[in-house]
Amino acid sequence: MPSSWIATMLDQEQIERSNSIAARPQSVEMMPDRSGTDVAQELGGRLLVRYLVPAQTAEFTNGSTDRDHWVTPTAIAPENVISWLALYAPRVKREHALILDPVEIEVVRGPGWIRFGQGIEYYLPAGFPKAAVVDVGVVQVR
Repeated sequence: MPSSWIATMLDQEQIERSNSIAARPQSVEMMPDRSGTDVAQELGGRLLVRYLVPAQTAEFTNGSTDRDHWVTPTAIAPENVISWLALYAPRVKREHALILDPVEIEVVRGPGWIRFGQGIEYYLPAGFPKAAVVDVGVVQVR
């Protein structure tokens, strides 16, 4: 887990140059809506990652208007991603990731510390358009 910890701490330092990270018990409903452009500036132009279960690898290539999209700026080793991000269905491996450009996302909430996890998350209350999809790829360590 050292690489996931280091990656998260570096993300924390980047984000806290311009913003604070909401404490674990804070609800996303209480977080203000922000533009994806603001989030991109906060992240220094970096992209967001949505880790996927195998059945989702082709599901979001055209974007999504679903409310339940949680993303992170952190690249996390596949063996740590479930516990680090406190993901649902913990027995289903996350070996794929959807890479999103926050500039193309209209509304973003966060960042916040993940409750019952150790990572940083953003919430996409209106989903994301196709234009935000940079790539879908395998995150397996070979």
